[in-house]
Amino acid sequence: MSGLVAFTGPPDRDLALRMMQQLSHRGGLVDHVVETPAGTILAVEWSTRDDAFHNAGRVAEPSQRTHLGLVRSGIYRTEHCVWALSGFAWSALPNLATPQSLRGLRGSFAVACLSDNQLAIARDAVGCQSLYYGRAGSRWLVATEPKAITSEASFAKRLRPSAIAQYLAFSFVPGSGTMLENLYEAEAGHLVHLCNGDEPRVERYFQFEDDEYSPEQDDADDDKWILQTRQCLEQAVAERLTHSEAAIFLSGGLDSSIVAAEVARQSSRPVRTFSIHFGTKYPNELSFARAVAERIGSRHEEVLIEPKRFLPRLRQMVWHLDEPIGDPITQPNFELAAHVSASHDCVWNGEGGDPLFGGPKNLPMMLLHWYGDAERPINFREQAYLASYRRAYEEWTRLLSNDLKQHIDPTRDLEQILQPFFSSVRPRSFLNKLMAINIRLKGANLILPKVDRMLAAHRLTPLSPLFDDQLTRLSFRMPPTMKLRHGIEKYVLKRAYENDLPREVIERPKSGMRVPVHYWFRKELRRYAASILSKRDIQQAGIFNHERVAQLLRYETEEGPGRYGLRLWMLLTFEIWRRIVVEGEAV
Repeated sequence: MSGLVAFTGPPDRDLALRMMQQLSHRGGLVDHVVETPAGTILAVEWSTRDDAFHNAGRVAEPSQRTHLGLVRSGIYRTEHCVWALSGFAWSALPNLATPQSLRGLRGSFAVACLSDNQLAIARDAVGCQSLYYGRAGSRWLVATEPKAITSEASFAKRLRPSAIAQYLAFSFVPGSGTMLENLYEAEAGHLVHLCNGDEPRVERYFQFEDDEYSPEQDDADDDKWILQTRQCLEQAVAERLTHSEAAIFLSGGLDSSIVAAEVARQSSRPVRTFSIHFGTKYPNELSFARAVAERIGSRHEEVLIEPKRFLPRLRQMVWHLDEPIGDPITQPNFELAAHVSASHDCVWNGEGGDPLFGGPKNLPMMLLHWYGDAERPINFREQAYLASYRRAYEEWTRLLSNDLKQHIDPTRDLEQILQPFFSSVRPRSFLNKLMAINIRLKGANLILPKVDRMLAAHRLTPLSPLFDDQLTRLSFRMPPTMKLRHGIEKYVLKRAYENDLPREVIERPKSGMRVPVHYWFRKELRRYAASILSKRDIQQAGIFNHERVAQLLRYETEEGPGRYGLRLWMLLTFEIWRRIVVEGEAV
């Protein structure tokens, strides 16, 4: 894994080392602290057993696509600037003066560049690497994880009320904002210019929407798009393939199964696959994962996840998560990463299939768009999309305290996040508008940061070939009917790999990883949740309505059965995060 820190203003070696210490779990310090009149910069080394990531001279990929080089994490000096790179990128080091210069830099990276009395930072096209910046006095602090910024005494840790409402609606904080004032996430495919004391200047360099298919193209040959999809994914896997034994998180769903099949096909060695389950009394997808493992010839292992095992590490998981993310799969990901890290440095996953090729929530939104009630409010699409997350969008007015609700405007703080996507000229297709939201918000603010930090906690590098920039462009170049056809989701992916996977995996409906939090909070997690979400502590914090929290803990709400387990997990995650980050409690 790897990371970087940087800041503007006068050199301060102690500040640099304190910030880097917060990222010590990601690797070891490389080079020296580099100080310039513009600021200070340093990086964390990639810690890996595989020499493939240390080969800076690779120029030809198996796909015959030629790159100028494989640039790995570290510090680099060029004629006019100093670089720090976290991750890996294909191409040469560009000049960060313009967005155009970044368009040839591919891969999974966060980069900072000190030049011309300015600090410029950029995040890779789809957001596989995280990158944050925050204001502390007149300085700008930059790091691949928020903790390197928020741990500084000079940074004021103040909650943003609107972000709390956004968290309840999305289960994460979307866009460039975070849960804290003056702390920002560099958005995927964006370049940020930081000068000491000035406001940041943000530019977008990755415009996949510009590649959108037009009906006037008359280019709807199914076989062409199926072949190109397969070739593009083959290339994405080839670029990430190492010489070591491949480890793959295999859920049994379509996306992870496709990645497993492609990695196994290209690998010169047998691969290992890992699946999680929660015990025999809970639903699981193990039969599908086993069928895929048998088909591709992998050495397969099933890992049991239970509250009694992970509860002692729950606070540690939230500390590594660093931003409250209310997705219950985070803890199982953390546990599985710990298990796999004993034998591997890199892990493949199937993240990206839904955002890029049309997941299960698009069809209801499209039906509403086409056939909904004529008497619809102006923001009906935004409201419907928020409700489709099935988090706590309908709950925020009941869950928040009266004092906090006075600071929330649902139109401004929730709906207007989505409004630019629905009103934009491009993409034109409504399905592609939904996918753009899922890529830019859910992908870059939830899925990829979650994967990055849960694996980085154990010095693992995530490999997400479906979240590839070239595959993203291809997805928008093809007709929308290749992604959603006659109610069949991810049509092109299924056709591209229909001969490589068991038929039951290709034909099965999307189900998702069902983490049994609904049952856990009635049994194994009940006492712990009641302690963290006690009336005294809730009232003292002044954020939530303790009466509503108590109803959720009792599984009794006047509106009828709710998503008690999910909402309690969101509250529990937030409250643990708040105590550690804002209140300074020990992990």
